[in-house]
Amino acid sequence: MLTQKIGTLKGWQIALIAAGASALGGLSALMPSKERKELYTDKLEQAPWAPPSWLYAPAWTINNFFLIRAMQRILQKNIPEKRKLLLLQAGIWAIFFSFNYIYFKKKSPLLAVIWTMSDNVLAIASMLISARADKKLALNYLPLVVWTAYASTLADYQALKNPDPVFNTEALGK
Repeated sequence: MLTQKIGTLKGWQIALIAAGASALGGLSALMPSKERKELYTDKLEQAPWAPPSWLYAPAWTINNFFLIRAMQRILQKNIPEKRKLLLLQAGIWAIFFSFNYIYFKKKSPLLAVIWTMSDNVLAIASMLISARADKKLALNYLPLVVWTAYASTLADYQALKNPDPVFNTEALGK
């Protein structure tokens, strides 16, 4: 029954769910936005090519929109690798909903690298697996592949230039 409902969502409904998922993901850090701003601007050395912090919410809303569309298409169609694609989606969502906790709450640049690169690998795997059966489905993973590839460069830079309290390491690249 749930799969039938997801399969019949309209574009505007997917957009609302994506915005809600993005907002919910932001709550996982459970800290005031002032602390997050201080973490970005005062405590961590950022990559020179890092975007402004306000860009992350719309970027993730777009990524989530296409992920939900991908899930909808997976559930609508008889795809040979359906179970595998749904498991990959579960991994992507688990990373999304836990990222702010490990990054903002635990303040771990090294875990951020692991999460970001893992997200990228799952998105690439999803795109490659789905491309065999449905090219339109595969294209839904493209925004996440591009974003996480870019975000991985930012995470790598931070991990090299900043200490990590979780692993008790100094900045590796200073």
